[in-house]
Order: sequence, then structure tokens, then C-alpha cells
Amino acid sequence: MTERLLTAKEVAELLAVPESWVRGATREGRLPYLALGRYRRYEREAIEAWLAEKQQGPSTGRLAFRPDSSL
Repeated sequence: MTERLLTAKEVAELLAVPESWVRGATREGRLPYLALGRYRRYEREAIEAWLAEKQQGPSTGRLAFRPDSSL
């Protein structure tokens, strides 16, 4: 691990969600985290991998367009 760990506030900023959502998702085991005593910290790489896993729709972010030759 070469990057510093993120706080719930930093993860919330990264995901553009309220900090309370991050804390709730952590308690429910939906977000990957590291338990350091009573503290919960997050690895950016693990959060980004989780986010990629949750992605829906085309993986490129663009819709494929095929012109209809019958028109």
C-alpha cells in the first residue's frame, strides 16, 4: 500500500454522496474498508474497483450507434 488511506468524508467527496451514506454503507458491509480499532478507513483503489463493479450500462460510457441501412 503506497497511497494514504481515505476517511469517510473523503470517500463521500469522491463518490459525490453524503458522508452519512458512506458510514451507513460501511456499517452494512456494502463498501470495502479497513477496520483500525474503532476507525474505518478506505483504500482508494478498493473504492474505485467497487465502483467499477457497480457500473451499469455500456462500459465505454458511450452508446453504440449503428445506422439502419433500410432507411
